[in-house]
Amino acid sequence: MKSTKSLSRKQSREIDERSHKEYSMPTILLMENAGAGVARWLGELFHWEQPIKIFCGPGNNGGDGYVIARHAQNLGFIDVQAIAVETPSQNSPDALMNYTIARHCGLVTHQLPTELPERCVLVDCLFGTGLTRGISAPYASIVEMMNNSQREIVAVDIPSGLDCDSGIPLGVCVRANYTATFVAWKKGFEQDSAKEWIGQVKVIDIGAPKKLVEEYLGELSEFRVTQPR
Repeated sequence: MKSTKSLSRKQSREIDERSHKEYSMPTILLMENAGAGVARWLGELFHWEQPIKIFCGPGNNGGDGYVIARHAQNLGFIDVQAIAVETPSQNSPDALMNYTIARHCGLVTHQLPTELPERCVLVDCLFGTGLTRGISAPYASIVEMMNNSQREIVAVDIPSGLDCDSGIPLGVCVRANYTATFVAWKKGFEQDSAKEWIGQVKVIDIGAPKKLVEEYLGELSEFRVTQPR
């Protein structure tokens, strides 16, 4: 397999699937590692008194958001809220499990905010790298609200609405100040068209086996620098 410094949509999915099937890693463990890593970065970027609003979609990207909420609370953020856009029955199994945990922690609401606190940080967990078509209602209006909010926005894995491979928005798209992406840069991030959407990028380790990741990226020691090349 040819080595690369970034991952396509297909390769990102393969790493998750192969971690589970070939290395017996539970997919929910990958989600836990991903969310915990993003929460730690939030702790580095922002003050603990800043409110955190996490917008969670129905898939695994939303599941990441519920994990982020729990770990952000554990790290000391005093106002953390995971906003569930869909009903629980529409969640993926791993996302449903983490939704349930976050709900028991008192972190989940189904009400979209009518106004945002000052210095609030918005976390985009609506859609991940698997998105291949434009965002429709009710998500499109949420994206527009985030973009118009004049608040700091952190995208998780990829800004919702940005095509993973081309780096071109599929329609309405989250304009992130920061993007916490998993395992490696995504192919689309290398394109000029993506620069205004991704902001500062940090690669988050989700615990996928080193041997497996190196099949896609080559020697990991070569890819420790996560700033744009």
